[in-house]
Amino acid sequence: MAFACWREAKLNPWIAVPLRAVANHAPPLPELGPEDPGPFSFADPARVRRIVSDAGFVDVDLEPHELELDIAVGRGLDTAVEAMLAIGPASRMLKDQSEDVRAAAAAGIRAALAAHAQGDRVPLAGAIWIVTARNP
Repeated sequence: MAFACWREAKLNPWIAVPLRAVANHAPPLPELGPEDPGPFSFADPARVRRIVSDAGFVDVDLEPHELELDIAVGRGLDTAVEAMLAIGPASRMLKDQSEDVRAAAAAGIRAALAAHAQGDRVPLAGAIWIVTARNP
């Protein structure tokens, strides 16, 4: 078996940069526990090894990889801002907020992402594990 999963959120600026911008305008999300589901629930290598081993796999290996994600997918800063407002923890923080708060947060995201824009791209770092294991 092989799969990719996110490493710690702090190692993933593609999500951390817009999240910090939204945190200036909306209350934080509830803190997740180490066993709670979520996009970063496999960040802890010990947890991944335990879950995969408990499922009957052996030779569990996690290899760290850094990558660059164009969160604008080549479509410019507006697309990147829209994406960050639509997905991930920033979008959940803004879910029940007023239009004024959402507009202020969108402006904050835009300013934060503009610092990374390169033409129609907005590249930000990402960090994943490539997990491999064998079914005996």
